[in-house]
Amino acid sequence: LSPSTTTVTIAAGGIAQHTINLAAADAVPSGKSGAAAPGPGVVKLDAFVVGMTSMDGSALAINEQRFAAEIKNVVSAQEFGQVAEGNVAELLKFMPGVSIDYGGGNARNISIGGAPAGNVPVTVGGFDLSSAGVGGTGRATALDFVSINNVSRVEVLHSPTPESPGAALAGSVNMVPRSAFERARAELQGSVFLMTRDNDRHFNKTPGPTHEARRKVHPGFDFSYSVPVNKRFGFTLSANHATQFSPQDFVQLTWRGAGSVTNGAAFPNTTPDKPYLSDFAVRDDLKETGRTSFGASVDYRLTDRDRLSFAFQATQNYVDFFARTLTFTIGRVLPGNFSPTFTHGDRGTGAGNVTTLNNAINRTNRTTMPTFTWRHTGPVWKAEGGLGFSRSTNSDRDIDFGFFNNMTAVRSNLTIAFDDIFYLRPGRITVADGVTGAPLDPYRLDTKTVANTTSNPRDSSDRRQTAYVNAARDFTWRVPFTLKAGLDVRVSERDTRGMSTTFTHTGTESAAQFIDRDFSQRIPPFGFPKIDWVSNTQLYAHSVAAPTHFTVDSNAQYRSTVNNSKYAEETISSAFLRGDAAFL
Repeated sequence: LSPSTTTVTIAAGGIAQHTINLAAADAVPSGKSGAAAPGPGVVKLDAFVVGMTSMDGSALAINEQRFAAEIKNVVSAQEFGQVAEGNVAELLKFMPGVSIDYGGGNARNISIGGAPAGNVPVTVGGFDLSSAGVGGTGRATALDFVSINNVSRVEVLHSPTPESPGAALAGSVNMVPRSAFERARAELQGSVFLMTRDNDRHFNKTPGPTHEARRKVHPGFDFSYSVPVNKRFGFTLSANHATQFSPQDFVQLTWRGAGSVTNGAAFPNTTPDKPYLSDFAVRDDLKETGRTSFGASVDYRLTDRDRLSFAFQATQNYVDFFARTLTFTIGRVLPGNFSPTFTHGDRGTGAGNVTTLNNAINRTNRTTMPTFTWRHTGPVWKAEGGLGFSRSTNSDRDIDFGFFNNMTAVRSNLTIAFDDIFYLRPGRITVADGVTGAPLDPYRLDTKTVANTTSNPRDSSDRRQTAYVNAARDFTWRVPFTLKAGLDVRVSERDTRGMSTTFTHTGTESAAQFIDRDFSQRIPPFGFPKIDWVSNTQLYAHSVAAPTHFTVDSNAQYRSTVNNSKYAEETISSAFLRGDAAFL
């Protein structure tokens, strides 16, 4: 446009209105690019060259969210940055309207708009993702078994539409696999790293989490490789591996008159402003988690308007979990022998006890998911169809790896007192024999006997099958109008099996015979001294060598097998017709 200069006179305290009209230049000024076209006001520029034909992940996510026909948030996995352990839920927890439920320290289930996890479908490329090992026979999907490294971007849909999965109550989550056609040229991204916790940065082996010493600093890697071979064919490869050590320190305080009831006998009634501590537990809980994943995709353009996509993902996770808990139970309190800062057990009855409880498991989870998609993007018609299959298996094992799942050792007939109680723990714990009143060291095993131990193997599987097809047509009337119709079938099948066997110890051995000498040298959390812990491995070896020292209730074992065998199958079929009009 040609420059325009004008003068406006404004009186003091007054208002002046003036219209400035700018007209197109009849010719391009000297030194500028372009040439004037015939006629006034028309300028023809030189050729405009597009240097790139693809966008990065964040631009793709922004444009997908911008032009979506529903309310949804889209985030590029690349934009979020490094997630060393690879859990996709670590990205989702930062998205609006989303809350994450944690299990065993891992971000696991997702809730949208307050809807429970079982009513929030989780899909990969629009296909249902299987999830075994958590949730029983329900619909909930555990996200900690999915690797973010195989995902291009994550979509959170907040407003269910006619084409949403039938199980969606308030929204759904879709993870978009990587595609070679998102890049204009081949691209390789990768990283190597070390994972450690700031409270255990030793490169040498230290006690835990299992009966054997292990390293707490672990190497890992991830990479993604996208190759658009030509305009019609491309492929991607991605993989990651990470091992993580996770201490999960834990204390539990049982307050009578607050979280727990009083009965007027063993536990005197009190007022809400004067609760007292009757039980205290400290747990040294250690876990090692390993994740290995692989992803691949192949894209082929049949025509300029039709594209075929094949994607495959496989993930394997393992968890070595070992929780060791020491519990002090007073058992009986006399009136007047308590306040919020102290609790003294009844010396006349010896109703208190000290219990050592071990809980260990080896969990292995495997998930595989192949999918096939066809897309047609025409000027008038748009269509899409796909077939997907996802299978997940989970195995919990104990004696197969040479240790019991659960073990209890106890010393009863004690008088226990808590003093200097503050928000975290009693500052001082005194334990004495309930008969003689002689002081007793509650952290030693030679004062305890093994009560019982348990084996608790579990197997579960989850199969998901998805098939869908839809088509949309644009009508360029005075009011732009789009009509879309489709069919969708989703089949899920969950099978869980397990057996719990309790081995009651009838031998006369002291629990000290099965001491875990290495782990007992570890300094526990929360300021406690060294604690003698039973080795679940040594106890299992003893049960094999001396089976007569243990008894098994076969009836209870059989009933547990029946009760833990569950099977559920569900088919959700839906058809939809949707119309969209743009009036403004």
